[in-house]
Amino acid sequence: MKIVILGAGGVGSVIAGHLAKIGMDVVIIARAGHCQASSEQGLQLTGLSDFRIKVPAYVDTSNLDYADVLLVAVKTKDMETALEGVKHLAVGCVASLQNGVVKNEQLAKVFGADKVLGATTMIGATLVKAGEVNYSLDGITFFGEQDGSRSGRVEALVQAFLDSGLNAVASENINSIEWTKQAIQNPFAPLAAITRLPVHLVWSSPELATLAVHMYREVAAVAEALQITLSDHDAWSVFNQKTLRDAPFDKAVQMLVNAGKQVAESGRTRIVPSMLQDVLAGKKTEIEETVGHVFREGIRLGIPVPYTEFAYRTVRAIEDNFSGRLNPQPSQT
Repeated sequence: MKIVILGAGGVGSVIAGHLAKIGMDVVIIARAGHCQASSEQGLQLTGLSDFRIKVPAYVDTSNLDYADVLLVAVKTKDMETALEGVKHLAVGCVASLQNGVVKNEQLAKVFGADKVLGATTMIGATLVKAGEVNYSLDGITFFGEQDGSRSGRVEALVQAFLDSGLNAVASENINSIEWTKQAIQNPFAPLAAITRLPVHLVWSSPELATLAVHMYREVAAVAEALQITLSDHDAWSVFNQKTLRDAPFDKAVQMLVNAGKQVAESGRTRIVPSMLQDVLAGKKTEIEETVGHVFREGIRLGIPVPYTEFAYRTVRAIEDNFSGRLNPQPSQT
């Protein structure tokens, strides 16, 4: 099985390194410096994994003609440009590990709906420098057919991840999983970006946890209007979805505060969402394709989403006015 990973930043590199380590035929498409280091000196993973392995890497995709599996791991803001460079590939299937819920429609326009698998990942990783990635969160990666059926291609992909030491699950309700990831990301990514705080401090702050519960419940309301029920899968770890969605408000807030404390006590204090990484680097974020999508769907469906709108517009303002001017470091303990 030939796996091509488009966008081997943090998450893509963690996946590529683990698959390559067990002898899988894996290729990455990435920026020039990262490609050169990964091909020549080897891709170095640190954190939850610690090894170096050479991985074939390309900037120019003209030498590639097919992939049994194309995994897309670029930021959503770069999706259209990235897909332009691989639209010539003959693919068995394609799946996006990006945040948000608009990605599958984008893939279908290029490769056809029958080629597209639903997918999302809870892996956390940061590109430290060209050729080196810190692996900080060993979350589950989900794959599934969008119609809910079981398939050999999903099972084969999940097994490849499991064989490599990565957590993966085949889901028969991948749309629910993708929307649940969005519901979790909807508050935490922008709140981290606005406050410059890593996620365990966002969770453990009663003030920010209060905002987070409001924003989570706004996503749940939008999803319900679209006839999508958020998932209660064990993968969400310290976050009990029923509590976040249905419990008395104060109980939901306290659960987030406790979750933040648990994460800190476990030593996982360097989990910095990609949206905050982009803000600190003065780069454009994924706010439009993630939180912005929920905001626009809420308006379209007539569902009030005031907290989501506030976060969306605030991060947009940061992008528009302060990119490259403010660059404080995230707090860490």
